[in-house]
Amino acid sequence: MNRIDKFERKFGRFAIPRLPLIMTICFIIGYLLTFFFEDFYIALLLDPTQIIENHQYWRLITWIFTNPFHLTDTLSYLLVPISLYFYFFVGSALENVWGKLMLNVYIFGEIILTDIAVIVSYLVTTTSAERQQFAAAAKWIGYDNYSVVLDCTRYMLLSMFLAMSVIFKEQVVFFALVIPMKMKWLALIDAVFMLYEFIKFPYLYTRVVIIVCVVTFGIFWLINRNRDGRTFKQMQRSRRFKKAVQQGRTESVSEANASGRGKVITLKPQTRGPIHQCTICGRTEQDNPDLEFRYCSKCAGTHEYCSDHIFSHVHIEE
Repeated sequence: MNRIDKFERKFGRFAIPRLPLIMTICFIIGYLLTFFFEDFYIALLLDPTQIIENHQYWRLITWIFTNPFHLTDTLSYLLVPISLYFYFFVGSALENVWGKLMLNVYIFGEIILTDIAVIVSYLVTTTSAERQQFAAAAKWIGYDNYSVVLDCTRYMLLSMFLAMSVIFKEQVVFFALVIPMKMKWLALIDAVFMLYEFIKFPYLYTRVVIIVCVVTFGIFWLINRNRDGRTFKQMQRSRRFKKAVQQGRTESVSEANASGRGKVITLKPQTRGPIHQCTICGRTEQDNPDLEFRYCSKCAGTHEYCSDHIFSHVHIEE
Protein backbone atom coordinates (compact mmCIF):
# COMPACT_ATOMS: atom_id res chain seq x y z
CA MET A 1 0.00 0.00 0.00
CA ASN A 2 1.52 3.33 -1.07
CA ARG A 3 1.42 6.61 0.79
CA ILE A 4 -1.61 7.91 -1.07
CA ASP A 5 -3.66 4.87 -0.09
CA LYS A 6 -2.57 5.22 3.52
CA PHE A 7 -3.49 8.90 3.45
CA GLU A 8 -6.93 8.10 2.06
CA ARG A 9 -7.54 5.36 4.61
CA LYS A 10 -6.58 7.65 7.50
CA PHE A 11 -8.30 10.88 6.50
CA GLY A 12 -10.96 9.76 4.01
CA ARG A 13 -13.77 10.04 6.57
CA PHE A 14 -13.17 13.80 6.86
CA ALA A 15 -13.70 14.50 3.14
CA ILE A 16 -16.77 16.43 1.98
CA PRO A 17 -18.89 14.18 -0.25
CA ARG A 18 -20.39 15.44 -3.54
CA LEU A 19 -18.12 18.47 -3.65
CA PRO A 20 -18.78 19.09 -7.40
CA LEU A 21 -22.48 19.48 -6.63
CA ILE A 22 -21.73 21.89 -3.79
CA MET A 23 -19.48 23.96 -6.06
CA THR A 24 -22.16 24.13 -8.75
CA ILE A 25 -24.71 25.32 -6.17
CA CYS A 26 -22.24 28.02 -5.03
CA PHE A 27 -21.89 29.24 -8.62
CA ILE A 28 -25.67 29.36 -9.06
CA ILE A 29 -25.98 31.37 -5.84
CA GLY A 30 -23.32 33.73 -7.17
CA TYR A 31 -25.29 34.37 -10.34
CA LEU A 32 -28.44 35.03 -8.32
CA LEU A 33 -26.57 37.48 -6.10
CA THR A 34 -25.27 39.24 -9.20
CA PHE A 35 -28.81 39.92 -10.42
CA PHE A 36 -30.54 40.75 -7.14
CA PHE A 37 -27.83 41.80 -4.63
CA GLU A 38 -24.95 43.14 -6.68
CA ASP A 39 -23.39 45.15 -3.84
CA PHE A 40 -23.35 42.08 -1.62
CA TYR A 41 -21.83 40.04 -4.46
CA ILE A 42 -19.04 42.58 -4.90
CA ALA A 43 -18.15 42.18 -1.21
CA LEU A 44 -17.44 38.48 -1.81
CA LEU A 45 -14.83 38.89 -4.55
CA LEU A 46 -11.13 38.15 -4.13
CA ASP A 47 -9.89 41.74 -4.02
CA PRO A 48 -6.41 41.89 -2.38
CA THR A 49 -6.72 45.64 -1.86
CA GLN A 50 -9.78 45.20 0.33
CA ILE A 51 -8.23 42.24 2.13
CA ILE A 52 -4.98 44.01 3.00
CA GLU A 53 -6.12 47.59 3.45
CA ASN A 54 -9.59 47.06 4.94
CA HIS A 55 -9.07 43.62 6.58
CA GLN A 56 -11.95 41.96 4.73
CA TYR A 57 -10.56 38.47 5.27
CA TRP A 58 -13.80 36.68 4.39
CA ARG A 59 -12.97 37.31 0.73
CA LEU A 60 -10.31 34.58 0.96
CA ILE A 61 -13.13 32.02 1.07
CA THR A 62 -16.20 33.70 -0.39
CA TRP A 63 -14.69 34.11 -3.86
CA ILE A 64 -15.85 30.54 -4.48
CA PHE A 65 -19.23 32.18 -5.20
CA THR A 66 -17.64 34.15 -8.02
CA ASN A 67 -19.25 33.62 -11.43
CA PRO A 68 -16.89 31.50 -13.53
CA PHE A 69 -18.40 32.62 -16.85
CA HIS A 70 -19.46 36.03 -18.14
CA LEU A 71 -23.05 36.89 -18.92
CA THR A 72 -22.64 39.34 -21.77
CA ASP A 73 -25.35 38.54 -24.32
CA THR A 74 -28.34 36.32 -24.98
CA LEU A 75 -26.21 33.41 -26.15
CA SER A 76 -24.20 33.41 -22.92
CA TYR A 77 -27.41 32.91 -20.91
CA LEU A 78 -27.85 29.64 -22.79
CA LEU A 79 -24.21 28.51 -22.68
CA VAL A 80 -23.59 29.19 -18.98
CA PRO A 81 -26.00 26.46 -17.71
CA ILE A 82 -24.50 24.02 -20.21
CA SER A 83 -20.98 24.92 -19.08
CA LEU A 84 -21.89 24.52 -15.40
CA TYR A 85 -23.37 21.09 -16.08
CA PHE A 86 -20.30 20.07 -18.08
CA TYR A 87 -17.91 21.02 -15.29
CA PHE A 88 -20.17 19.33 -12.76
CA PHE A 89 -19.74 16.19 -14.88
CA VAL A 90 -15.96 16.75 -14.92
CA GLY A 91 -15.81 17.12 -11.14
CA SER A 92 -17.99 14.05 -10.59
CA ALA A 93 -15.76 11.98 -12.89
CA LEU A 94 -12.66 13.08 -10.97
CA GLU A 95 -14.37 12.21 -7.69
CA ASN A 96 -15.14 8.71 -9.01
CA VAL A 97 -11.54 8.18 -10.13
CA TRP A 98 -9.58 9.88 -7.35
CA GLY A 99 -12.05 9.44 -4.52
CA LYS A 100 -13.71 12.23 -2.58
CA LEU A 101 -10.67 12.91 -0.38
CA MET A 102 -8.26 13.55 -3.25
CA LEU A 103 -10.77 15.81 -4.97
CA ASN A 104 -11.25 17.73 -1.69
CA VAL A 105 -7.50 18.20 -1.41
CA TYR A 106 -7.35 19.31 -5.05
CA ILE A 107 -10.10 21.93 -4.74
CA PHE A 108 -9.19 23.32 -1.33
CA GLY A 109 -5.50 23.18 -2.20
CA GLU A 110 -6.11 25.35 -5.25
CA ILE A 111 -8.20 27.79 -3.18
CA ILE A 112 -5.40 28.13 -0.62
CA LEU A 113 -2.69 28.46 -3.28
CA THR A 114 -4.74 31.12 -5.10
CA ASP A 115 -5.19 33.12 -1.89
CA ILE A 116 -1.50 32.94 -1.06
CA ALA A 117 -0.38 33.80 -4.58
CA VAL A 118 -2.71 36.81 -4.91
CA ILE A 119 -1.83 38.24 -1.48
CA VAL A 120 1.92 37.73 -1.89
CA SER A 121 1.84 39.20 -5.40
CA TYR A 122 0.05 42.25 -4.08
CA LEU A 123 2.53 42.69 -1.24
CA VAL A 124 5.61 42.45 -3.48
CA THR A 125 4.37 45.31 -5.66
CA THR A 126 6.38 48.05 -3.99
CA THR A 127 5.39 51.24 -5.79
CA SER A 128 1.99 52.89 -5.50
CA ALA A 129 1.58 52.84 -9.29
CA GLU A 130 2.07 49.07 -9.37
CA ARG A 131 -0.43 48.58 -6.57
CA GLN A 132 -2.97 50.77 -8.32
CA GLN A 133 -2.57 48.70 -11.47
CA PHE A 134 -2.85 45.49 -9.46
CA ALA A 135 -5.97 46.79 -7.71
CA ALA A 136 -7.46 47.84 -11.05
CA ALA A 137 -7.01 44.31 -12.37
CA ALA A 138 -8.89 42.93 -9.37
CA LYS A 139 -11.65 45.50 -9.42
CA TRP A 140 -15.28 44.79 -10.27
CA ILE A 141 -15.84 46.58 -13.57
CA GLY A 142 -19.06 44.98 -14.79
CA TYR A 143 -20.01 42.34 -17.34
CA ASP A 144 -19.37 44.57 -20.31
CA ASN A 145 -15.65 44.67 -19.59
CA TYR A 146 -12.96 42.18 -18.73
CA SER A 147 -12.83 41.37 -15.02
CA VAL A 148 -10.07 39.14 -13.67
CA VAL A 149 -11.94 38.48 -10.45
CA LEU A 150 -14.60 36.65 -12.40
CA ASP A 151 -12.00 34.28 -13.77
CA CYS A 152 -10.61 32.87 -10.50
CA THR A 153 -13.22 30.13 -10.42
CA ARG A 154 -13.05 29.67 -14.19
CA TYR A 155 -9.36 28.85 -14.01
CA MET A 156 -10.08 26.46 -11.16
CA LEU A 157 -12.59 24.65 -13.36
CA LEU A 158 -10.10 24.62 -16.24
CA SER A 159 -7.55 23.03 -13.93
CA MET A 160 -10.05 20.27 -13.12
CA PHE A 161 -10.71 19.78 -16.83
CA LEU A 162 -6.98 19.44 -17.55
CA ALA A 163 -6.76 16.76 -14.86
CA MET A 164 -9.69 14.86 -16.33
CA SER A 165 -8.32 15.14 -19.87
CA VAL A 166 -5.16 13.33 -18.77
CA ILE A 167 -7.16 10.46 -17.23
CA PHE A 168 -9.72 10.19 -20.05
CA LYS A 169 -7.63 11.56 -22.92
CA GLU A 170 -9.28 9.31 -25.52
CA GLN A 171 -12.83 10.07 -24.39
CA VAL A 172 -14.89 11.82 -27.08
CA VAL A 173 -17.09 14.77 -26.15
CA PHE A 174 -19.06 17.16 -28.32
CA PHE A 175 -17.45 20.58 -28.49
CA ALA A 176 -20.13 23.30 -28.70
CA LEU A 177 -22.62 20.40 -28.58
CA VAL A 178 -21.89 19.67 -32.25
CA ILE A 179 -18.24 18.85 -33.01
CA PRO A 180 -16.94 15.50 -31.64
CA MET A 181 -13.46 15.91 -30.19
CA LYS A 182 -11.23 13.88 -27.91
CA MET A 183 -10.58 15.23 -24.45
CA LYS A 184 -6.85 15.59 -25.07
CA TRP A 185 -7.46 18.01 -27.96
CA LEU A 186 -9.88 20.10 -25.93
CA ALA A 187 -7.31 20.24 -23.15
CA LEU A 188 -4.70 21.43 -25.66
CA ILE A 189 -7.07 24.18 -26.82
CA ASP A 190 -7.62 25.29 -23.21
CA ALA A 191 -3.88 25.29 -22.56
CA VAL A 192 -3.24 27.48 -25.61
CA PHE A 193 -6.07 29.80 -24.55
CA MET A 194 -4.60 30.19 -21.06
CA LEU A 195 -1.19 30.93 -22.56
CA TYR A 196 -2.81 33.56 -24.77
CA GLU A 197 -4.47 35.22 -21.75
CA PHE A 198 -1.22 35.03 -19.80
CA ILE A 199 0.54 36.99 -22.54
CA LYS A 200 -2.32 39.33 -23.48
CA PHE A 201 -3.23 40.64 -20.03
CA PRO A 202 -0.18 42.18 -18.37
CA TYR A 203 -1.75 42.29 -14.91
CA LEU A 204 0.14 40.39 -12.26
CA TYR A 205 -3.21 39.35 -10.76
CA THR A 206 -4.17 37.53 -13.94
CA ARG A 207 -0.88 35.75 -14.30
CA VAL A 208 -0.63 34.45 -10.74
CA VAL A 209 -4.13 32.94 -10.99
CA ILE A 210 -3.19 31.17 -14.24
CA ILE A 211 0.08 29.96 -12.72
CA VAL A 212 -1.76 28.52 -9.71
CA CYS A 213 -4.13 26.70 -12.08
CA VAL A 214 -1.24 25.06 -13.96
CA VAL A 215 0.79 24.30 -10.81
CA THR A 216 -2.14 22.61 -9.08
CA PHE A 217 -2.78 20.48 -12.14
CA GLY A 218 0.92 19.60 -12.39
CA ILE A 219 1.19 18.54 -8.75
CA PHE A 220 -1.80 16.25 -8.89
CA TRP A 221 -0.78 14.83 -12.24
CA LEU A 222 2.56 13.80 -10.73
CA ILE A 223 0.81 12.27 -7.71
CA ASN A 224 -1.80 10.33 -9.68
CA ARG A 225 0.07 9.53 -12.90
CA ASN A 226 0.60 5.88 -11.92
CA ARG A 227 -2.93 5.25 -10.70
CA ASP A 228 -5.11 3.07 -12.89
CA GLY A 229 -8.39 4.95 -12.59
CA ARG A 230 -9.70 3.12 -9.53
CA THR A 231 -10.55 4.59 -6.15
CA PHE A 232 -8.89 3.49 -2.94
CA LYS A 233 -11.89 1.36 -1.91
CA GLN A 234 -11.97 -0.37 -5.29
CA MET A 235 -8.25 -1.17 -5.14
CA GLN A 236 -8.64 -2.41 -1.56
CA ARG A 237 -11.45 -4.76 -2.59
CA SER A 238 -9.40 -6.00 -5.55
CA ARG A 239 -6.44 -6.79 -3.28
CA ARG A 240 -8.66 -8.70 -0.86
CA PHE A 241 -10.20 -10.69 -3.69
CA LYS A 242 -6.82 -11.61 -5.19
CA LYS A 243 -5.52 -12.61 -1.79
CA ALA A 244 -8.56 -14.84 -1.20
CA VAL A 245 -8.11 -16.47 -4.61
CA GLN A 246 -4.44 -17.14 -3.93
CA GLN A 247 -5.21 -18.67 -0.55
CA GLY A 248 -7.92 -20.87 -2.04
CA ARG A 249 -5.71 -22.41 -4.74
CA THR A 250 -2.53 -24.45 -4.80
CA GLU A 251 -0.21 -25.37 -7.57
CA SER A 252 0.58 -28.97 -8.48
CA VAL A 253 3.14 -29.92 -11.04
CA SER A 254 2.88 -33.12 -13.07
CA GLU A 255 4.83 -34.60 -15.92
CA ALA A 256 3.38 -33.83 -19.34
CA ASN A 257 4.26 -37.26 -20.73
CA ALA A 258 6.77 -40.01 -20.40
CA SER A 259 9.15 -38.46 -22.89
CA GLY A 260 9.83 -35.62 -20.45
CA ARG A 261 9.28 -32.76 -22.90
CA GLY A 262 8.23 -30.41 -20.17
CA LYS A 263 5.97 -29.81 -17.23
CA VAL A 264 2.38 -28.64 -17.18
CA ILE A 265 1.23 -26.47 -14.28
CA THR A 266 -2.35 -27.06 -13.20
CA LEU A 267 -4.35 -25.25 -10.56
CA LYS A 268 -6.44 -27.24 -8.12
CA PRO A 269 -8.83 -25.51 -5.75
CA GLN A 270 -8.55 -26.20 -2.06
CA THR A 271 -11.58 -26.40 0.21
CA ARG A 272 -10.64 -23.65 2.65
CA GLY A 273 -14.03 -22.00 2.75
CA PRO A 274 -15.98 -19.67 0.48
CA ILE A 275 -14.58 -16.53 -1.09
CA HIS A 276 -17.90 -14.65 -1.28
CA GLN A 277 -20.66 -14.44 1.32
CA CYS A 278 -23.87 -12.40 1.33
CA THR A 279 -24.21 -10.05 4.30
CA ILE A 280 -28.00 -10.57 4.42
CA CYS A 281 -28.65 -14.28 3.85
CA GLY A 282 -25.16 -15.67 4.45
CA ARG A 283 -25.15 -17.75 1.26
CA THR A 284 -21.85 -18.34 -0.54
CA GLU A 285 -20.77 -19.47 -4.00
CA GLN A 286 -20.49 -22.97 -2.54
CA ASP A 287 -24.22 -22.99 -1.72
CA ASN A 288 -25.20 -21.95 -5.23
CA PRO A 289 -22.61 -21.67 -8.02
CA ASP A 290 -25.03 -19.56 -10.10
CA LEU A 291 -25.18 -16.74 -7.52
CA GLU A 292 -23.44 -13.48 -8.34
CA PHE A 293 -21.95 -11.31 -5.61
CA ARG A 294 -21.35 -7.55 -5.58
CA TYR A 295 -20.03 -4.98 -3.13
CA CYS A 296 -22.29 -2.02 -2.31
CA SER A 297 -20.57 1.34 -2.70
CA LYS A 298 -23.23 3.11 -0.61
CA CYS A 299 -22.69 0.97 2.51
CA ALA A 300 -20.09 2.01 5.07
CA GLY A 301 -17.17 -0.39 5.10
CA THR A 302 -17.01 -3.37 2.77
CA HIS A 303 -20.20 -5.43 2.60
CA GLU A 304 -20.91 -8.01 -0.08
CA TYR A 305 -24.37 -9.05 -1.23
CA CYS A 306 -25.77 -11.76 -3.46
CA SER A 307 -27.78 -10.96 -6.57
CA ASP A 308 -31.03 -11.36 -4.59
CA HIS A 309 -30.15 -8.68 -2.05
CA ILE A 310 -27.80 -6.23 -3.80
CA PHE A 311 -30.69 -3.92 -4.73
CA SER A 312 -33.11 -4.68 -1.87
CA HIS A 313 -30.97 -4.33 1.27
CA VAL A 314 -30.87 -1.40 3.68
CA HIS A 315 -27.61 0.52 3.37
CA ILE A 316 -25.31 0.24 6.37
CA GLU A 317 -24.15 3.60 7.76
CA GLU A 318 -21.18 4.38 9.94
